[in-house]
Amino acid sequence: MPRSLLLRRLAATVLLLAAAAAVLLTGYASAVSPPAGPDRTAAAAALPVPADFEDRLGYRPVVEDGRRVNPSGSCSSPIPLPSSFEPACRAHDYGYDLLRYAAATGTTPPPGTRAELDSALVTDMHRRCADPLCHLAAEAARAGLAVNTWRQRGGAPEPESGLQIASSLVSRIARTVAERA
Repeated sequence: MPRSLLLRRLAATVLLLAAAAAVLLTGYASAVSPPAGPDRTAAAAALPVPADFEDRLGYRPVVEDGRRVNPSGSCSSPIPLPSSFEPACRAHDYGYDLLRYAAATGTTPPPGTRAELDSALVTDMHRRCADPLCHLAAEAARAGLAVNTWRQRGGAPEPESGLQIASSLVSRIARTVAERA
């Protein structure tokens, strides 16, 4: 692995751990614990793909393991995750793309939709595990999802550079700490 990639992953991991600690210390409920109420994940899978989805997002979802997925989706993580997680990540990516679609069309998804998507991803990751290291990787993903969803206030994910992510994380931590003081 090239040294620059290793350093970027190390920096991202340190930043993730610091953010996770800040989230835990400020008492924020995990972003992957959806609010009580009916599980809309299964119902969402049965909904038709919006007619202009492909035009807006540049791809047509495909069915894999009985659910719609982003065929080019992947596990975007600063730390390597098991390849067995890839189908779960493709389904999660499609879910996030539905959030992006809703934001682009001025539609507001029900509260907790992003948390439900994150929770479904982590559950699916654990289902694909057969050893403790795999479960540890799923829990690391849970922490990353929680921090990122908290950082983005549960809204639709936006494309960001590493610098934008770092600055928004620092800003979010500072605001949260100030609100708690």
